[in-house]
Amino acid sequence: MLIDFFLVQFESRMKKIKNKELLTSISLAFKELRSNEGLTQQNVKDDTGIHIGRIETTTNDPSSSTIFELCKYFKIPLSEFYRRLEEINPNLKIKKNKR
Repeated sequence: MLIDFFLVQFESRMKKIKNKELLTSISLAFKELRSNEGLTQQNVKDDTGIHIGRIETTTNDPSSSTIFELCKYFKIPLSEFYRRLEEINPNLKIKKNKR
């Protein structure tokens, strides 16, 4: 299991980046989606296995796979979800470079 050892070493050296503005916007967007559907955090956890309460309190930094699964659950395209994050916090909008 030499490969497992190297994976652990690699992961431990990776820089952990947490963008509080982004996490807060993700939190608000999922709270909004859940509320609009009249669902509790427990409903979402029972249906998906995802502890959305940890995302809504910014305790967890959700992976892209988790965001994808929640978007599927709420039937919202990823592009629309990320657009909503930019609406919630315009500072998240990245300006395109003109080449």
